[in-house]
Amino acid sequence: MKPEISESYILHLPQTAVQPLVFDSPHSGMVLPENFQPLASLTQMQTGWDAFVDELWMPSTEQGATVLAATTSRMYIDLNRAPDDIPAVMLDGDWPAPLNPTAYSERGMGLLRQWALPGQAMYAKPLAVEEVQQRLTRYYLPYHQRLQQLLDQRYQEFGAVWHVDCHSMKSKGNAMNVDAGTARADFVIGNRDGQSANAGFTNVIVNSLKKMGYQVSLNQPYKGGYLTQCYANPAQRRHSIQIEINRHLYMDEASFSKHLGFTELQANLQLLTTEMLAYIQADLCSVF
Repeated sequence: MKPEISESYILHLPQTAVQPLVFDSPHSGMVLPENFQPLASLTQMQTGWDAFVDELWMPSTEQGATVLAATTSRMYIDLNRAPDDIPAVMLDGDWPAPLNPTAYSERGMGLLRQWALPGQAMYAKPLAVEEVQQRLTRYYLPYHQRLQQLLDQRYQEFGAVWHVDCHSMKSKGNAMNVDAGTARADFVIGNRDGQSANAGFTNVIVNSLKKMGYQVSLNQPYKGGYLTQCYANPAQRRHSIQIEINRHLYMDEASFSKHLGFTELQANLQLLTTEMLAYIQADLCSVF
């Protein structure tokens, strides 16, 4: 089945019987709209790119999963942030509603990127309110609306849905990260300390990866971002979990190119998908 393509996302639909498993990759895009005039260089902005993450998970569609991938760079607008996560200092004009900048914005990584890297400002001046609203309308809202539709469709069909928010991370955090200077595990699994996904689904992911020989951390340093917060309700059988993959496993972080580890990792992620689906099927059967 051909992908559904829009200005905001590419949607890869199941190639076999549909399963209630939806992957999304909000930072896999690197498209930079023409009106974007950053101070940062392309190389600096690529450090925030979850390069090839959507491709890593794409084969899951052959098992009935769905993969939604962003096309636009997170440096232009971050789809994994709340739409009001904006510091007033970044705006030229009055926002028409209350702003709610979070700790992400305090580190320069809110809805609008204030810093590309530590010490490297993204913009020469504040952004016009109208421009930011246009970014929300053209890129942010279509992505979130499509993700919501997918999750609702699967939930209506199966009575439950499992959402996996897919990311990659630098092998070591920088000064803008909560774990600055610290070497990271191969995988960081985030379930917001159990608030966004139950222990059963979480344990399947963690234990499967450990059996493959990977070093796995749970909720450290990442507990899950806005997407896992926004779309999760475990009490209603809506589970959302974040998976961060260490880039050293599959790419050269300096050249932003795949290395030989990509193929092995992609295959292992499909084994992980098989384990997820086995858990999901057992969970669905236990209700009836």
